[in-house]
Order: sequence, then structure tokens, then C-alpha cells
Amino acid sequence: MASKKSDTTTIKWQGTAGIEQAHSLQEELLKAFNKSNRVLLDISEVEDIDITGIQLIIAARKEADATEKAFFITGKIPEAISEFTAACSISLTDYALPETQEAE
Repeated sequence: MASKKSDTTTIKWQGTAGIEQAHSLQEELLKAFNKSNRVLLDISEVEDIDITGIQLIIAARKEADATEKAFFITGKIPEAISEFTAACSISLTDYALPETQEAE
């Protein structure tokens, strides 16, 4: 019998989210999607991110869409990450958890 999936899993990345950490970060995201119907990613304490970290976030959203689950970034996006993604012509705004959903 399949176990009931929990509603939400929150993952908190800290420090560096880059190519060296990519495998463990990807595994963490995949486990969360297997466990829950809604995955929240807190990157508020990420100090350094490279394009691999950004690609993992984008891939997580695609995984959520493909599996009819929800994926959002929660918490404050550090200014350095916002500047980096803007320089790459990428916006994480669409990935941010709407404030109206944070209270759920």
C-alpha cells in the first residue's frame, strides 16, 4: 500500500550552491519531490551560487510541473543571487512563494 505523501517539504540550502555541491543538492530535491506534493526551497542563507545551482532550481520547477506538484522558493532571496541571476538574464521572481501562500 502506498503511503500518503506529506503536504510540504522545506529544504534549506546554506553556504555555496554550485557545481561541487550539485549532486547532493539534486538528491535532496528529488527526495523532497518523492516525499511531498509541495516543495519549498529556502535559499536565504546561500552566500554563493553558480549557474549549476540556478539550473537545479529551474530543473526543480520543471520536475514539479511534470509531476503536477508545487515548487517555490521561500524566504528572502539574497541580493547577490538576485544580481547574479539578473546578469544571466534569469529571474527567480516567478519561483518565489506568493506571500498569500506562506500562511498556509
